[in-house]
Amino acid sequence: MKTIGIIGGMGPASTVIYYETLCELARARSGGNASARVMIDALDFGHVQALQQSGAWDEAGRELADAGKRLEQAGAGLVLLATNTMHKVAAPLQQALTVPFVHIIDATAARLSADGRRAPALLGTRYTMEEPFYPDYLANAFGAPPMVPEPGERDDIHHIIFDDLVKGIVTPVTTHRYIDIVQTLAARGADSVILGCTEIGLVLNAANSPLPVYDTARIHCEAAMDLATA
Repeated sequence: MKTIGIIGGMGPASTVIYYETLCELARARSGGNASARVMIDALDFGHVQALQQSGAWDEAGRELADAGKRLEQAGAGLVLLATNTMHKVAAPLQQALTVPFVHIIDATAARLSADGRRAPALLGTRYTMEEPFYPDYLANAFGAPPMVPEPGERDDIHHIIFDDLVKGIVTPVTTHRYIDIVQTLAARGADSVILGCTEIGLVLNAANSPLPVYDTARIHCEAAMDLATA
């Protein structure tokens, strides 16, 4: 198995999800007490959030590229960026690497296409839902842009992510709010929902979502494990 390099910390809860999911997948494939070979370069999410809020995306991209190079130099055979939002500046990271970079939107688009979805909805941070980098990339890879929630719903989704989910905090109130928003998207014609923030799986899943769920963190991990064990 190739060693999987993870650029994490954005936020810490999603990095835990990635490691646990990769180890679960390794056990399922190899049996016994098998676990994934993983290296993590966890960034300071407080610093990354400050770069986001100030619009310093170029600097953020350089820092991701530096993290990717550190992982490759340490022996990673492929690299993951354990966040949806920061794929906004994935290009400098991809250019800095000579090992494969597994793009989270590519993996998600492939799964949507394989399942015959035609009208997915997208939940995520405000950056992911409102800026063109994610919807446009998805449209190019999948063939159609995603449906997004209404402005007030986007505000609630964004604030719950940054106030609670990145810290691993889950409450019945926030869970019900996400379920209500997905129900509204279903009424608007969505046939599935993309969990376009790697922490949203803490509150939405196949058991409670009104729509079929595409958990980008899990899909990303599955694509990485396929490559690591090829």
